Amino acid sequence: MIELNKTYIHYKNNKSYTTINFCKIQENDIWTKAVIYKPNDCEELFVRTNKEFNEKFKIKVTKM
Repeated sequence: MIELNKTYIHYKNNKSYTTINFCKIQENDIWTKAVIYKPNDCEELFVRTNKEFNEKFKIKVTKM
């Protein structure tokens, strides 16, 4: 499950991104659940389907 306002790491570039909100995106004429997120180093916003986001990102684990 994707959590809001959490930091995730992209599997390929190892950069950090923060989830902002949920929305829907149309994919092949079907409305699909999606997540809005942003890189931690700028204010640009991106959106991916929940499925794709879960495939490409892992939640950042903080060591205690």
